[in-house]
Amino acid sequence: MLASACFYAVLNVCVKQLSYLPAMELIFFRAAISFILCAWGIHRAGVYFFGKNHRWLMIRGVAGIIALWLYFSCIQQMPLASAVAIQYTSPVFSALFAVFLLGERMNKWKWVFFLISMMGVFLIKGIDSRISYEYLFIGILSAMMSGIAYNAVRKLNVSEHPLVIILYFPMVALPISGIYSWLNWVSPRGFDWSLVLLMGLATQAGQYCMTRAIQLEKLQRVTFLNYAGILFALVLGYLFYNEEFDLVSGTGILMVAGGIFLNLLEKKEKPQEES
Repeated sequence: MLASACFYAVLNVCVKQLSYLPAMELIFFRAAISFILCAWGIHRAGVYFFGKNHRWLMIRGVAGIIALWLYFSCIQQMPLASAVAIQYTSPVFSALFAVFLLGERMNKWKWVFFLISMMGVFLIKGIDSRISYEYLFIGILSAMMSGIAYNAVRKLNVSEHPLVIILYFPMVALPISGIYSWLNWVSPRGFDWSLVLLMGLATQAGQYCMTRAIQLEKLQRVTFLNYAGILFALVLGYLFYNEEFDLVSGTGILMVAGGIFLNLLEKKEKPQEES
C-alpha cells in the first residue's frame, strides 16, 4: 500500500500538470494504457480474461471510474495537497462500508485512530478559501465511491487474479471516456505526451500494489496506510507548486503518522493478548 501511494503521488502530479485537458480525457488515456498492460499480463498469466464474479467486478469498475472522474476534477481545480487530503477520507468510508458489506468489525480504538489521522489530514492544509463548497462535496463523494471500490476488491480477494480486477476499470471506462473524448477532444502538447504515458504507467503500478494489499489484508489496516500518501502530496506540492505548510500543517503530519503507527501497533498486540 505504501508503494501504491508513491505511484499515485506521481499520477497526481501528472494530472495537475495536464490541467488543460478534460478530466474524462485523462481517464481515457489512463484506461487505454491500463487495458493494454492488463491484457498482456493476463495473457502471460494464463488467467481467464473476464473473471468469475462479474457482479462485483462490474461494481468495482463503475465505482472506480466515478471516483476517478470526480477526483481528477478536484486535482485540476484545487491546490494539489488539498485535493489529496479530501480524497484521503476514503479509508473511513471503506471501513464503514466494510462493516455492512464484508462483515468486518471495528473496535473502539480503531475509530479513535481513524479520528486522529482524519483530524491530521485537515490540519495539514486547514480550511482553504480557494476550495468551493461544490468541489468539497465532489471530493467527499469521490472518497465515498473509492470506499465502495475498495470493498469490491476485498470481496474478490480469493476468486480473482489482481490483473482481472484491475482490467474491469478500463473495460468500463474506455467506452464512456472514449465517447466523451471524441466529442470534446483536446490534444496534448509536445512533451505532455510523455506525462500521459507516465500517468498510465504509474496508475497501473499503483493499482496492482493496492489490489494485492487489499486482497492480502483487512481493509481497516491497509487502507489506513494509504494516509501516507498525503505526505507525498505535501512534498510534491511544495516542490512543484510552491504550496507551503506551517506549524499547524506540521502538527497535522504528526497526527497522520501517529494515527497510522497506533493502528498498526494495536493490530500487532491483539494476537499476543489472545494467546
